[in-house]
Amino acid sequence: MAKKSVARDADADDPLATLSYEAKESRLDEILVRLDNSDTPMDELASEAREAAALIMAMHATLKATRQEITTVFEELERHKEAIAEDAAHDDT
Repeated sequence: MAKKSVARDADADDPLATLSYEAKESRLDEILVRLDNSDTPMDELASEAREAAALIMAMHATLKATRQEITTVFEELERHKEAIAEDAAHDDT
């Protein structure tokens, strides 16, 4: 099976592509705290909201890709387990 990294699937032109999921989550938390505390100057509000939305979408894409990769791994493991069981059954005959 060829392994592919979720990070490598991201667009190279996307500045968020270089951030880990945890770094995105941390940045999103920072933005939300600033927005909640009204610390963001009015002229930066739209920009921060846009960045927060981009972070949320990027995090969702990472979760979706990771879920699919984990599902694939478990499906492969199940097929391998079935093959082992079949081999054992043939060895017993």
